[in-house]
Amino acid sequence: MILWFSGTGNSRYVAEKLSEKLGEPLVEMTPDILSSPLEIGSDVGRIIWVFPVYSWGIPPYVDKIISRIVIKNLSHATPHHLVVTCGDDTGLTAESWRKALKKRGWKTMSAYSVQMPNNYVCMKGFDVDSPDVENDKLDNAPARINYIADGITESEEKYIAVTDMVKGNFAWIKSKIIYPWFIRYAMSPKPFHHTSACISCGKCAAICPLTNITMVAEKGSQDKSPKQKPSWGGNCAGCLACYHVCPKHAVEYGNKTAAKGQYMNPLL
Repeated sequence: MILWFSGTGNSRYVAEKLSEKLGEPLVEMTPDILSSPLEIGSDVGRIIWVFPVYSWGIPPYVDKIISRIVIKNLSHATPHHLVVTCGDDTGLTAESWRKALKKRGWKTMSAYSVQMPNNYVCMKGFDVDSPDVENDKLDNAPARINYIADGITESEEKYIAVTDMVKGNFAWIKSKIIYPWFIRYAMSPKPFHHTSACISCGKCAAICPLTNITMVAEKGSQDKSPKQKPSWGGNCAGCLACYHVCPKHAVEYGNKTAAKGQYMNPLL
């Protein structure tokens, strides 16, 4: 079974390709996965976690799922594997994942990373990749995914725990200092807003994986039937799908994204 979470489609793409290669069923990590037990059959021989790296760590939403999800019929001997997507490097994400699963009494095996196009744009100096870099990453992804699929199978056959991640430089500082700061101070949904370019298409609300965006009548409108505009709640995964999917670039995060690019995985 492949448990996946994705915003702009990179991790979803990887999950789907792994599913095709390994014949594993796909289960999206939607909010209802926490409200009712996930029941698996006796034919589930492994769990593969697929999600993006957030500032060299596990997305808080995924971390919450790891700590609280109830999986019925899951044996403690069932091997768990990790496949993360990252723009550049992962820091100590694999170590954090292994620690989180160990608390649940689950056995971790292989951990891999796949470099995919960047989508983080909410801080100074961060933007999407150039078209050439984006295309190179997308071109290289299929071979990497096939390699990972083979590696997952081999690690189980040889019963070895493999870590094949691009940690990058200063991994400890990134994951132990920058990551906690980022989660605490840089992930608030409050800066999200729509501009006058909004056409009320509702794509931002439709794509939100946590249904955190609602379309409401615009305040102060003099129209008898005012168009509905997006409004952000407090249950945000920080995936930026709402920003990237907007056809008019009308979703902004404070004043940090006005001149930034947009990206949605084009292979889906």
